[in-house]
Amino acid sequence: MKREPGRFRYASAGDGTPPHFAAGLFQLATGTSVRSTTFEGAAPAIASTIDGQTQVMFASLLTAYRPVGAGQLRALAVAGPKRLPVLPEAPTLAELGVRGMELTQRYGLFAPAGTAATMVEQLNGALSAVLRDPEVKAGFERYGATPEPGGPELLARRVETELERWQRIIKVSGLAPSSIDGDPVQQFLEPC
Repeated sequence: MKREPGRFRYASAGDGTPPHFAAGLFQLATGTSVRSTTFEGAAPAIASTIDGQTQVMFASLLTAYRPVGAGQLRALAVAGPKRLPVLPEAPTLAELGVRGMELTQRYGLFAPAGTAATMVEQLNGALSAVLRDPEVKAGFERYGATPEPGGPELLARRVETELERWQRIIKVSGLAPSSIDGDPVQQFLEPC
């Protein structure tokens, strides 16, 4: 990639998605230049990589697990802080000498603004109980995910921390989609 800038193409699941930003951050961290091919979602992006139309993709393990397990994709590295038990042979990017690429994809459950606090507590309690269930937990772990039950305050802090981090990265790197005017992070948060 360094010897031939722009020769290789990466599959993006769409502008502003985690795979798009991960690829941009990778280029910044490694001093490489890889062309983007944007798809409408992870499934077509993965299919493009399997078919060889694109050479690499930063995919969540949840979406890439089956193609990796079937031998259609090869896991080169993980962007998290440590190796994954389900992919013990895949080193972390840090192990390979790529610094600043520690990424963890998180999922949260959100309710409309103004939802009664009692309802939020009830929903959170039910979700936390499900995520603590040993069978459910084992199901997530099979795909390299770790359930982390917590309350609305924890989720709010994580969202705030991630927004601040990505706003800085976007500002420094220019990773924001070119078709968006103004603050791209704020626009993604605004209701449609």
